[in-house]
Amino acid sequence: MKKPALLRAAIAATLPALARDADRLVMWVERGAVRATQGPQRGFAWEYDLIIVAENYTLPPEDLFFAVTDWMRLHQPDVLQPDAAGFPFEVDVIDDRAFDVKITLPLREVVTATPSEGGWSLEVQGEPVHFPDAALLRPEGAPLASVWAQDSEVLFQVAPDQDA
Repeated sequence: MKKPALLRAAIAATLPALARDADRLVMWVERGAVRATQGPQRGFAWEYDLIIVAENYTLPPEDLFFAVTDWMRLHQPDVLQPDAAGFPFEVDVIDDRAFDVKITLPLREVVTATPSEGGWSLEVQGEPVHFPDAALLRPEGAPLASVWAQDSEVLFQVAPDQDA
């Protein structure tokens, strides 16, 4: 399981105060399940809820949620889709400056299994790369010039290039 450590590092990079006092940021896994099939692929997927608790948290709550959602954009983007349910959280208000925040993230990690000399090579896969929504695919306001598509082996133009 790589995602809990990756998320902890991302939170620590965004919120150094939590990194300095590591006991204030607690994580554990609940409701884990393994999914595998009887097919030729011998790998499997872990699906689990990662529980994150920021104890005695005194920074603005939006800072913590920004760090989490920014990490999710790369590591579990399906949870941030417009039709997704999102992820639950709870807050225990300690006083007017501090509170405990509990966030529950539904995560999935795929593990591939490849035959190797003397056994199997297991590798936890990263999330597939999606189009970055912050990058422009064409200059702002420019007309769409052409559309390309690819089937299993051939790259072909669907709409003609206006300059041709």
